[in-house]
Amino acid sequence: MTSSTLIAMLSLIFLPIALILASTPYLTRKTESFGVSIPESIYGENQLQNMRRRYAQCMVILSIILIGGFTGGVLMLSLQEETIGIFFAVAIILFIIGAFFVYLKFHRDMKELKKNANWARERAQKIVVRTDFHSERITYSNMWYAVPVLMVLLTALLTAIFYERLPAMLPLQVNFAGEVTHAVEKSYRAAFFMPIMQSYLILLFLFINVVIAKAKQQLQADDPEKSFQQVRAFRKTWSLFLLLSTILLTTMFSFIQWTYFYPVDYTIVLVVTLSVTAVILIGALWLAFKTGQGGSRVHTEHSAQTDHIDRDNDRYWKLGQIYVNPNDPSLFLEKRFGVGWTVNFARPVAWLLLAGVVITAIGIPILLTM
Repeated sequence: MTSSTLIAMLSLIFLPIALILASTPYLTRKTESFGVSIPESIYGENQLQNMRRRYAQCMVILSIILIGGFTGGVLMLSLQEETIGIFFAVAIILFIIGAFFVYLKFHRDMKELKKNANWARERAQKIVVRTDFHSERITYSNMWYAVPVLMVLLTALLTAIFYERLPAMLPLQVNFAGEVTHAVEKSYRAAFFMPIMQSYLILLFLFINVVIAKAKQQLQADDPEKSFQQVRAFRKTWSLFLLLSTILLTTMFSFIQWTYFYPVDYTIVLVVTLSVTAVILIGALWLAFKTGQGGSRVHTEHSAQTDHIDRDNDRYWKLGQIYVNPNDPSLFLEKRFGVGWTVNFARPVAWLLLAGVVITAIGIPILLTM
């Protein structure tokens, strides 16, 4: 594969990341702006619209600079494919760091604007809680994950039965040209690499589904019923997306595992892998724009607005993104800037969960390929 083709493919991978970061201010709740709580009624004011527009423009410029630097560096240095991959990973990391500093600038501007405008003056602040919130079915049942689990069990069983038919060397890494770049000698540990990774992904996605179901309810004070309908649609939709993504990824890994017994052109394996990845990325982008954070972009018929606003809890959001509240028993809650969920970092359990996810994700591939 030529350097130009590889650059084009990696740039396509970069686009969804750039798009989601540039669009983030338009996807968050209308009661939050750059990590700062605001009344929904002022979300559409010209000053805030201009801030969102300028942020998006900054992100587009940053994206062009990073992609241009990556392309120019690869072409001038005539890098090999593996080195290009490392170079690309560095460019992504630099982009995310740069994006965070751009966000910090707008976050500080937003805090100053809120302080000067004093939007909460003479408006009652309150928290709305539904006692029946978690009694309603707002996610798909965890029992549905029995489908990918059965696929993994079948893959593992067939691997054990036909173990002797495996080739002497098992491929673990394929480059963009469909060539094997890393292979290991046949062993039970290597043979069950895919089923073990499948099991980890299922447990991870199942955990996220539990997070969606158990996350702290966040209903808007000015229209609680409309907000509840949006939150319910938001969580239900993302729960379904997680389930379908799990089944799709499990199927992909089972296909790769089966190619050990019935070898195919590795270009086909590459195409299947990239196609599944693309479907999941495009699906996530589409859902993010369709639902917004907390269902803020979900249309509902109900509307009975009051003059109340949400209670200001900015002091618990460090830099507008990291929630630290020792007085809040909630462990999971929505992100304030972006689409998804985060944790209450004042809870020690949150640190243990995050450490467990990261260590397992890093440790499994290392242990299985040593």
